[in-house]
Amino acid sequence: MLFQDVLTIRAGRNARSALSEYGLSPDRIGALAGAAGGPKWLILGALDRFLFGEWLADARQPIELLGSSIGAWRFAAACHPNDPVGAIDALERAYIGQCYSRRADRNEISGTVRRVFDRFFSDDVLEGVLTHPRYRLHVVTVRSRALTASEHRGLLSVGSALGALANAGSRRTLRWFFERVIFSRQRGTIRWADDGLGARTVALTPANGRDAVYASGNIPLMMRGVVDPGGAPPGIYRDGGITDYHLDQPIVKPSSAAPIVLMPHFDERLVPGWFDKSLPWRGPRHADNTLLIGPGPKLRERLVDGRVPDRKDFYRYAEDDAGRLAAWRQAIDAGRWMRDAFAEFAAVDDPVRFVKPL
Repeated sequence: MLFQDVLTIRAGRNARSALSEYGLSPDRIGALAGAAGGPKWLILGALDRFLFGEWLADARQPIELLGSSIGAWRFAAACHPNDPVGAIDALERAYIGQCYSRRADRNEISGTVRRVFDRFFSDDVLEGVLTHPRYRLHVVTVRSRALTASEHRGLLSVGSALGALANAGSRRTLRWFFERVIFSRQRGTIRWADDGLGARTVALTPANGRDAVYASGNIPLMMRGVVDPGGAPPGIYRDGGITDYHLDQPIVKPSSAAPIVLMPHFDERLVPGWFDKSLPWRGPRHADNTLLIGPGPKLRERLVDGRVPDRKDFYRYAEDDAGRLAAWRQAIDAGRWMRDAFAEFAAVDDPVRFVKPL
């Protein structure tokens, strides 16, 4: 079967149980999780189009869309009320078109990323984010605290370094430096783990919808944060991936009629927070309901250097935008193979046979 080598398929305990009992179908999906990861998302574009344009189109249940950083941007596009595929197309075109000077500063990067955002986040997308009849978007951001509540490069650097150092000992210490704030379409529909970081919820509104989704992708030190989004506590809001890089959360109740959290992913690992990337011992603890669909070995063979695109490509291909675009387009093309493999996997009987533990 194609999907066995093309995909990495892993699932938490409850998700494996649900797959064993009922198989995989759109009406069993209670939520989708969208990870942070910058350009890595490009390999997921074709799968996103299939999910939101076809596979989930006839599902009748409400589906929670929990995203941080680029995951929130992807899911905002998917909320377009009439043409989610066209909105995902617009995001992809704008995203791959970003270019920078060799010594781009925060102002240049912030301005360029804002233009990328504005090119896909239309009034129709905002309307869908606020009113879609089935998709309920939840956008993860962080509100900066202590030294990180500054745009002074020195203070922000020291605060971030202290946060990373403290996090190596315990994820719970992140709350000293960053407060998790979720801008939510509907309160109370996301199940959060007791991970010590809390989960302040702010209603998504016409006044803060754009700023909330944009803030979720604001990388500290590289970009300027969003200041005082409407309806939220005053402060500087930044990338939600700091606390929730790959969304290690239960998200739904296992007793739900739709108990599976589907996570189209660009990796085979689930890394809880941004500062955990270099901590091999820091694995998922709360993702029991998650079904992770990532690239497998055969898919990676189709990628430049065997890896998905990432933010370092802007340095690898400095002053060679054509080379970077070629590598990124190759990943986009490989993503179509990922789409087809998922469609095959979703159609098999007894899919749990092919699922590894998460």
